[in-house]
Amino acid sequence: MVGFVRLAAGVLLLACAGSTPVVEPPTHTDPPATEVETETFAAEIPDAETWSRLAYRPEYQTAARTEVVKLLIDMEDDWRTYFLDSAEWELHFNFAREVIGYQRHEDEAADHRAFNLEQYRRPGRRFLLASLVHYLDADVWAYEMVPGDTLDAERLGRAFAHVRERIYFGENLRFRPLSPRQEAHARALGDAAPAVDLASLMANVAYQPLVTGTAYGYLRIVRGELDVSALRPNDLVVSEHVPSELPPVSALVTSTLQAPLAHVAILSRNRGTPDMAFRDAINQERFTRLEGQLVKLTVGPQEFQLEAANVAEAEEAWRFRRPTEGFTPRRDDSVEALREVCDLRLEDVLFAGAKAAQLGEVCRLGVETPGGFVVPFHHYRQHIASLESGIASMLVDGAFRTDASARAERLGELRAIIERRRIDRRLLRQIRRRLRGSTTRWIFRSSTNAEDLPGFNGAGLYRSVVVDANASERAIEDALREVWSSVWLQRAFEERDWFRIGQAAVSMAVLIQPFVDEVVGNGVAITRNPFDEGRPGLFVNVQTREGSVTGAGDNEIPEQVLIYTWSETLEFEVVSRSSRTEGAAILEEADLEALGTLLQRLHDELHGRYGAAANAMDVEFLLREGERRFVVVQARPILVRYAEGQQWRDP
Repeated sequence: MVGFVRLAAGVLLLACAGSTPVVEPPTHTDPPATEVETETFAAEIPDAETWSRLAYRPEYQTAARTEVVKLLIDMEDDWRTYFLDSAEWELHFNFAREVIGYQRHEDEAADHRAFNLEQYRRPGRRFLLASLVHYLDADVWAYEMVPGDTLDAERLGRAFAHVRERIYFGENLRFRPLSPRQEAHARALGDAAPAVDLASLMANVAYQPLVTGTAYGYLRIVRGELDVSALRPNDLVVSEHVPSELPPVSALVTSTLQAPLAHVAILSRNRGTPDMAFRDAINQERFTRLEGQLVKLTVGPQEFQLEAANVAEAEEAWRFRRPTEGFTPRRDDSVEALREVCDLRLEDVLFAGAKAAQLGEVCRLGVETPGGFVVPFHHYRQHIASLESGIASMLVDGAFRTDASARAERLGELRAIIERRRIDRRLLRQIRRRLRGSTTRWIFRSSTNAEDLPGFNGAGLYRSVVVDANASERAIEDALREVWSSVWLQRAFEERDWFRIGQAAVSMAVLIQPFVDEVVGNGVAITRNPFDEGRPGLFVNVQTREGSVTGAGDNEIPEQVLIYTWSETLEFEVVSRSSRTEGAAILEEADLEALGTLLQRLHDELHGRYGAAANAMDVEFLLREGERRFVVVQARPILVRYAEGQQWRDP
C-alpha cells in the first residue's frame, strides 16, 4: 500500500525506479531577490547572518547539535536555486506548491504523492532537492539528500558544484552519502564531491543524547569503575566510563560515547530516565562546579541544560518517577520435563520464562533461531526450596532494605549458597545426554518471569554461561547454578525493587541453546524509528564478531542504520559505520534487505500482543558467515518514547 509521511529532510517519498537524464547547469547567476525572497528564501548564502536567518535545528535529526537549511533547484527555470527559510518550509513540497506554483492535482494529498514520485524517483524530475547540514561539534558542512533519492552520480556532482558556488562556506562543503547507493556515487565522484569522513565526524561528536527527558538528582562524579552498591535512586551519575551495569538512578551522563542500543541505554529507556554522553564530562567545568549539589538536567535531541535545582521542585518530580504499582510474577512450578524452545508459545512464560516463550513464537513464524531446550522453573524452585524462609526473612530485614552495602553482602552470601548446593543427578544426566554428540558449544541463558516483559525489559540483569558440547556433569551443574544464582545479583534485585516486583516469586528457567559460531556480526534492532515518529522505520546497531552492541565499552560505536519501511521498497540511511571496521560496511545492501524484511515481520506479528505497554520489538540477532543468514536470539517488547519535536505531525 502506498502512503506518505513527513521525512526529516522535509520530503515525502514513494517507491519508483528509473534513471535521470543529464541536465547542464546554467552559467548565469540567479535573479535578484524579491521582497518575498528576503522573507522566505534566498538565492545564495553569502554570509553567516543569512545562514542563521534560514537555518533551523530539527529535533528529529539523527545527530545532535546540527543546523539545517533546505534547498531546491528548479531545473526548468535555468537551475534557479532557492535556499529556504527551513523552519517555515519544513517540507520541500509545500514550498514548491505555494511559492513556485507546482501543482498536478487539486487535492493536496494527491499532489504531494505526485511530487514525491516525480521529484525523487522519476527520470523527468523538475527539481533537485537537498539539505545543507552544519554539524557543529565537528564543524563539518554537508550536502545531503534523502536516502531514497535515485539521482544519478553525474547530476549529483553538478548540483553539488552548483550549490558550492552560492554559499560562503563552499570550499568546506562535503557530500554526506546517507545510503549505500549514495556511497557508491561518492566513490564515483571522488574529488568532484568530496565525501564526509564518517569516522572523523563521529570522533568529533561532543554531545550524544540517547534517552531524552528531564531529571533531578544529586550530581555524583564517578571516576574509574562504577560501584552499584554506592549509588542511590536520587543520584545523577556523571561517569568516566560507560558502565556495564547501572542501578536505578535519576540520570546517566558518560564521558565517552555509547552504543545507542547497549544494555545500559535500553535500561534507561525502559525506566524513562535521561541518558547522554558528553566528551570528558567528568572534567568539564559545567559539571564539576555542581558536584554534590542538587541539579536539574534536561537532555534534549539537540542540546542539554544543566543547572542548580531546589528541593521542592525535585521532590515534586521524584513523586512521578518510580512506578506506583508493581506486580508479583506468575509462575507454574508443576512442569518438570525439558521442553523444546520451538514448541513453546507466549503463554508458556509461566514455566519457561519470557525469553524462551518469545523465542518459541519467533520459531512459529519460520524465523531461524538457535533452537535448543528449556529447563523449567520447577528445578530452580526445587533447588532453593529449603532457602525460601531465609529469603523471606532477608527481604524484610531493616538493614537489608535501607543499606545498599549490607544488601550487597547478603545477596552475595545467598548466591554463594545457591552455587554450592548439589543438583539432582537425574536432571544433570538428562541435560548431558542432550548435549553429547554435538559439534558445537552450548550457552546456558536466563529465562525468568521478571525480564523481557512489556514495561520491564530487564536488559542484561542476569548471567549466561558457555559450556563445551562434551561437558562433564560437574561443568553442567556449575553452569546451572551460576545462572540460577544470578536471580540474586544486586543489579537484578535493585532493578526489580525499583519496579516494585515481588522478589520472592521471581523464578529462573534456563534456556540451553547451541552456541552460534562463525558469525560475521552481532546486532540489536528496535522495530521503530527512535528519532522521528513520522518516518516509520527500523533502527539497527551491528558490530563485528569481535565486538559487542549490548556490552559496548567506551567510544565503541556500532554500525547504525535506519531502515525505512513506509514505502513499497525498503530504504536505508547509514547513520554511522563501526569504529572497528575503518569505514567498511558490516551489513551489505542485500543483508539490509533481508534484515529489514525479517524485522518488519516480527514487528507486525508480535508487538501488537502486548497492548499499550509496547509499540515495538527489541530484537537481538547474529549474522552467519557463508550464506549470511540472520539468526534471532532474542525478541522482547519495548516502548519507544518521543520528545515533542520528534512526535508525529501532519504533513
